Amino acid sequence: MPRTCAACSEPLEEGTGTCTACGNAPKRAVRKNGGLAFALAIPLLFLNPPIGVILAIVGLFVLLGSWFVSPVGQVAGSNSQS
Repeated sequence: MPRTCAACSEPLEEGTGTCTACGNAPKRAVRKNGGLAFALAIPLLFLNPPIGVILAIVGLFVLLGSWFVSPVGQVAGSNSQS
């Protein structure tokens, strides 16, 4: 079964992280959100340390988790075709 984009259902090239048809790049979006959370955590570490630490940990987890994000819309084990 060929890999397809979650946004536009166009076939994806092997090993790509961005859809060439619509530009869907979820890894970039997740990485931006993780960076934003981590950047907001730095001043909060001084203003409200417990909240800053929690936000820094969440930001790091999101940044590390962006490694596993893919533009493919198929979930393992699902076989839904229209």
